[in-house]
Amino acid sequence: MIESAIVSTAITEWSDAGKSTPPLIDGLAEVTVRALQSAKLRPKDLDAIISNTTALPFNEGAYITISAQHFAHRLAEKIGTHGTRCMNVSAACASASISLAVADAMIKAGIIKVALVVGADNSPRGFYFQGPSILDADLAVSYPHKVVGVTNPSYWAMWARRRAYEMGKPVEEIKELMALVKELHSTYGAHNPYARYKKVFTAKEVLSSPVVCDPLHLYMICAVSRGAGAVIVAEMETAKKLTNKPVKIIASNFGSVVYGEPSPRLVYFATSGGVKAKRPFIEWYKVIEGAYKQAGISAEDIDILECHDTSCFHTINWIDQVKGWEREETDKLIENRQIRHDGDFPVNLSGGTSSFGEAVMCQALMMVHELTLQLRGEAGERQAKKKLQIGMCTAYGAYGSYGAIILEKGW
Repeated sequence: MIESAIVSTAITEWSDAGKSTPPLIDGLAEVTVRALQSAKLRPKDLDAIISNTTALPFNEGAYITISAQHFAHRLAEKIGTHGTRCMNVSAACASASISLAVADAMIKAGIIKVALVVGADNSPRGFYFQGPSILDADLAVSYPHKVVGVTNPSYWAMWARRRAYEMGKPVEEIKELMALVKELHSTYGAHNPYARYKKVFTAKEVLSSPVVCDPLHLYMICAVSRGAGAVIVAEMETAKKLTNKPVKIIASNFGSVVYGEPSPRLVYFATSGGVKAKRPFIEWYKVIEGAYKQAGISAEDIDILECHDTSCFHTINWIDQVKGWEREETDKLIENRQIRHDGDFPVNLSGGTSSFGEAVMCQALMMVHELTLQLRGEAGERQAKKKLQIGMCTAYGAYGSYGAIILEKGW
């Protein structure tokens, strides 16, 4: 069986969103060149370029543009390639994880040997889908409100309140837990040169910030950002020639909506499909469960997690789903600060989306970059103290987009 491995990664510093300059293609080129140089490769050595594309509004009426949908082809033109296969993937916040899964599948199928997975984004300011589009007005403005009825933080708050209710706990307890998550994540953002926010927050400061949707306070919700990332993946024999620390991809799974999923979520609901889901967040769990089956491992084998925390509740829920245990165990893990770098189960030692803000289409590349550093023992002050063998990256986005990547030391 053909195996695949990460050879090199590169990301830009995440920065303020919504500005039209510099062009996103320049960020793509920057991280591509750095990743190629790290692997001692040239553009002609790439068998495929798989890029994330974007369709978010940049303060324009028509934003589903040709240029934004063809980043792979434009990048190939910019760096100079020779008939390289180019593919563009759009799957909202899970785009980068799904792009990596595509590259992984192509390599394991024997179609290619070396792939560049790359992405960039410049998210619009404010709540997503806040502006009209002359190309798809219903999608841009009214559809999320027709389906969900509220903007993102509102139903994230509903999730948090429901969890507290089902556990028989007062809402104040989960509020305090989320504040602690922010405190812990910010500690690592402060030590990450690529993080946008480097301030260390205390739980008290978080709870003193304005309430957005109770129990969510302002500092519990991620900002929107711009950024870019690149990952070079190769079949294992090639990877071993390019690096002495290949990071093996042992699972790359993705999923979609499940009929009857009871939790309100981004934009999309399944309106048919047979047997109704019997538990909330089944969509989150299914993609994780599928990744475990691909890798031939279980939750106990995961040493470190990078999860997509657009709010501090997301960190809590990802741990619930990744571990598959009683939710009380997640609360104890966080309360005992065991998600720190010196804890039993380190989570988001990058600082997380909480510290970076979200550059939607490439966010998972940041997480894969961090896992690669951690597994190689190259994360500096953020380095996990425990011995690491296997790490997981999880992502979730609009229209039922889910991704789960599992990485393992390949040396």
